[in-house]
Amino acid sequence: MPKLSKEAKQRLQQLFKGGQFAIRWGFIPVVLYLGFKRGADPGMPEPTIWSLLWG
Repeated sequence: MPKLSKEAKQRLQQLFKGGQFAIRWGFIPVVLYLGFKRGADPGMPEPTIWSLLWG
């Protein structure tokens, strides 16, 4: 395995930390967005923010 310089290791650490942040804070919003974009299954009521919060 090739040796990495200290600077390259720091860049990789920043990249992994950024990826973890994006996954942690972006997963649920992406799932909600895709759910609203696709819409409800046939025969089901359309989803709304209100129904998600108080349903």
